[in-house]
Order: sequence, then structure tokens, then C-alpha cells
Amino acid sequence: MSQEAVERFLGRLLTDDAFRRRAQESIESTSREAGFDLNASELVAISRDDIIRLDMVSHELDKSIKRFTADSSCDRIRQQFSINFLTEP
Repeated sequence: MSQEAVERFLGRLLTDDAFRRRAQESIESTSREAGFDLNASELVAISRDDIIRLDMVSHELDKSIKRFTADSSCDRIRQQFSINFLTEP
């Protein structure tokens, strides 16, 4: 895959909330289903932590430049932590 295609993939992760959530589950299948043919080294280079960071940045983007807007997985993660914190002894 070319650098341009990797950049397009990262851009999609940044601007498409649903796509990013699917990628958190499986970068490989999400990229393949969307037509991004990432090779093994590119898949390894894009970690789940990178996707979480992109989610945090995406949350701050103006909604007019995003493909889809939905409840951010970052908000879901924050909510989950607060629920766990409140319910655990």
C-alpha cells in the first residue's frame, strides 16, 4: 500500500466515528472491508492505542468536516470507567 493510501485510511479513522469503532475491534477486517489493502507491517504500525488517540482528536473536530458523527467511543470509555469506578468496592 502506498503512503497516500495509509493517509487516506488514517483520515477515514479520524473523520468516521462508526468506521473507527469497527477498527477498534479489528483493524485488519475493517480495513479490508473498506477496500484498504494494508500489508502486515502497516497493520502492526497502526495500533489500537493509535485509534483511541484518533478518537480523542476526532472528538474535538468540527462536526462539519466529519463523515458521520455519533457518540464518541471516547465518551463510552469514559462512561465505562466511571461506572466501574462507582460500582467496584
